[in-house]
Amino acid sequence: MEQYKIDITSSLSFTEGKNFDLIHKKHIDSYTLKGANNIVNNVRSTYSKLLKQLATNTNHNSLLVGKVQSGKTSNLELLTALAFDNGYNLLIIYGGYDTELLRQCTERFGSTFESASGEDIVESDTPIVFTTNIVTKESNPLACLTADFAKDLLCEQRPIIITCLKNSRVLIKVNKLLRTLKDVPNIKPFIIDDEGDQASLNTAKKKEKGTPTYNAIKAMKGILENPLYLSVTATPQANIFQEDISALIPASVHLIQPGAGYNGASVYHLSDNEIIQPTKEEQTSATISDSLRRAIYYFLVASAIKQLKAINKKEKLSDMIIHVDRRVSEHSELYSCVNDLLKNIKTAFENKEDDPDEYNFYINKLTNCYTSLVSIEIQSQYPFDNNLLEELAVCIRRTGVILQNGLGKETKETERTKWHKIYIGGDLLQRGLTFSNLVVSYFTRFAKSGGNMDTTLQRARWFGYRNKYLDLCKIFTTDEIAKEFTVLAEVEDDLWEQFEDVEKGLLEIKDIIIQAENTKQKPTAKNKAKFKKISFRNRWVKQKFIVTNNDEISANNTYVEKLITSVTHWATTDVSSNNGVQTAQYAIFTAEQLKDLIQSIETAFDREPFNRATIKDLVGSSDIPVILMWTNDENKTRYRSIYNDSAQDRIKALHQGANTTDIEKLTYYGDQKVIIDPDKINIQIHYISPGISKNERLGKDQYMFAIYMPKDKIYFVKDND
Repeated sequence: MEQYKIDITSSLSFTEGKNFDLIHKKHIDSYTLKGANNIVNNVRSTYSKLLKQLATNTNHNSLLVGKVQSGKTSNLELLTALAFDNGYNLLIIYGGYDTELLRQCTERFGSTFESASGEDIVESDTPIVFTTNIVTKESNPLACLTADFAKDLLCEQRPIIITCLKNSRVLIKVNKLLRTLKDVPNIKPFIIDDEGDQASLNTAKKKEKGTPTYNAIKAMKGILENPLYLSVTATPQANIFQEDISALIPASVHLIQPGAGYNGASVYHLSDNEIIQPTKEEQTSATISDSLRRAIYYFLVASAIKQLKAINKKEKLSDMIIHVDRRVSEHSELYSCVNDLLKNIKTAFENKEDDPDEYNFYINKLTNCYTSLVSIEIQSQYPFDNNLLEELAVCIRRTGVILQNGLGKETKETERTKWHKIYIGGDLLQRGLTFSNLVVSYFTRFAKSGGNMDTTLQRARWFGYRNKYLDLCKIFTTDEIAKEFTVLAEVEDDLWEQFEDVEKGLLEIKDIIIQAENTKQKPTAKNKAKFKKISFRNRWVKQKFIVTNNDEISANNTYVEKLITSVTHWATTDVSSNNGVQTAQYAIFTAEQLKDLIQSIETAFDREPFNRATIKDLVGSSDIPVILMWTNDENKTRYRSIYNDSAQDRIKALHQGANTTDIEKLTYYGDQKVIIDPDKINIQIHYISPGISKNERLGKDQYMFAIYMPKDKIYFVKDND
């Protein structure tokens, strides 16, 4: 087996050996060579930076930040393999706060590292997984791990993996075992705290006392003599705002970049698409609302189309989740209602010859759903004909309902026998569990007080690698929830940029800020972290409301066009392009010109988030770059969707994001990157065609504005008082 030695500096290096090679080959099989190499690049970068941290800092805590359902575990597998190849031989994984999550974690690592169990342990030469959970595949009970056995395993250079629940009772049990291993020579441990913002942090009112779970983790770090501690999460708000006395406060942040084809917040909630389906009804447990019925009908239609599109059996599978209430008692009633509806549909299809009226009733419902919700492109490929009807009949027979909570054990058999699954639940549908074939989400639960950003984002089980069937995906939710997720998508993009600056050494963790305007949500629960609202700096303030009065639109457009034509030369810029294509034009305006513009444009600068007087004040006397977000009239007009509510004057997102998460295919970095001078106010002018959909425009095309300002907006920051 050839070994690769990677030099970091003259004094730091690491080896990619047999464990690394084993996991990398498995990743190639699962994610293709390109996907596997993306993980390699992430892991090499992270491990090299961790080595530097361990060599120069007594704080060995590091925060690894990915995105919701973006493949963080795959990166942890390869990172663990690399650690094993470089002398680490004991890994403790906090595999979740729930037995189902721990089972997933244990089986995943056991399978990946080909861990032996039972009588095969002695003959094997692979790492060995021990668990505090009921023993699952390729794992062993923790009680089997004695000091003598540990010595034998480490002498054979077989690393030890311990997976455990994240609660104080279990962690104390693991700590008791670790104390017995203190005399085992050459132990080199590290800890992975999966979902590190959940349950680990100190939420006690008197922080010096600590919560039991936090204290147990702190004790473990003491027993292991300050090991490498990796806290992994997609929602790090609580981690970065921990109090300074916390034993878990990170010294570094490392990003786990998503792989090619990842569909996250920016795709679902910042891009213009037909994925979001607003529902105004409140679903109760006693009956099924019309909107939920519609969602279920669509799920059956989409599942049938997905079966027709598939090139293998796995691609034929589909999932739907229904998340309307936290209370377990309500889930059972809703389960009965949904299950009864599904039985009625099945019966109608089975007895269509004997009872054609009932059959035609459901066919009409399914046809209406197909016509109104399936895209024109898909309809042209898969018309509602006998072929699709036959597939629908098969699909309906293969669909089952699962109660995803502690009372739903009897329904879990459906998970093994059905191709198309409808999950009903609460908290268990909002963090950790992955639905690999999720097509439809019915999501109407939201905290009346606004809730917390980290919890809300974790509920987005629809994020993931869904490129092959993204055109079938739908989210049925309320306008209010859709708006909050749009805000969260913008917050996530901004936070991700700040983490990139932290990695580059341009920003310290303590100086990270989180946007607070346009949302009722707090970054995280107040008992988890210490933060406060302040007026601070902001990158972009974007116009959110269109002008609706036609006379004002005409006057504004005329004024802006006169201003544009008054400039004899607009310089071109490719500042947001990866391939040198010119994407915008800009000119430097005097302060007086800009103040005239701000004063002359009706309505646009009078509504939140703009304030006409404040903006004029901020302009001051400096010359300011003005950017036209087009290079010619052919690409000048941009469609932007509006929220379909009573006001019908708020667009979902003025800025367009990067065109892909695949770095190799990236050709446009996104509108936020189009800045001429980052030290000054920059004004972008967009020409927007608003509409309810691309085919249903309002006929109110108009110029809209985004302003880059280095100060004076509202943010959450760490509270050091």
